Amino acid sequence: MGLSFVLVGISIARMLSLEGTWQSFVESFSRNASYIISTILWVYWGVCLSDMIPFYMGKLFRQSGASDDVCSKLGISKERAMNITSVVQRYGNLVGFVERFSLGVRNPTAFLAGALDVSPECFFAGVCCGGLITLPVQLGIGFLLRERPVFALATVATVVGIWTVFPYAVAASTALFLYLRRRLYSS
Repeated sequence: MGLSFVLVGISIARMLSLEGTWQSFVESFSRNASYIISTILWVYWGVCLSDMIPFYMGKLFRQSGASDDVCSKLGISKERAMNITSVVQRYGNLVGFVERFSLGVRNPTAFLAGALDVSPECFFAGVCCGGLITLPVQLGIGFLLRERPVFALATVATVVGIWTVFPYAVAASTALFLYLRRRLYSS
């Protein structure tokens, strides 16, 4: 979930008159319509185009033949890379759509889609379609939390942080469990 998109939702909501009548809302929207619409369009296209950067990095990676130790280059574990690879292979040309919903692993998913030779046109179309769903959700969260921007930012940062830390915590717990079990049974 993009922290910046929640902030954009907050800033757009703060431009609108939401406490008054329907007429005051319409007036505030018409007064700020060009800014609101252009901001949403720029953010949407920025989201779609930025997802193509790791995709084309994956394409270049594949063409260079530097496939040794892909996991360290992506900054993820081998197991996670294999899971992402299976998702990319399972969804094929729809992976661009799936990538938009891949919390915490969007860049590795896009990279592996490029490295696994998914069509750029299909990937971009999927990203654009997925963005039509994910971006309004993110902007809506900002809109709903417009009166409490610090709470909104803290909530989003917590969700993203937990999602990022969770796999490492599970791996560390599993390693500790296996280590302790081996020590207990070897004694």
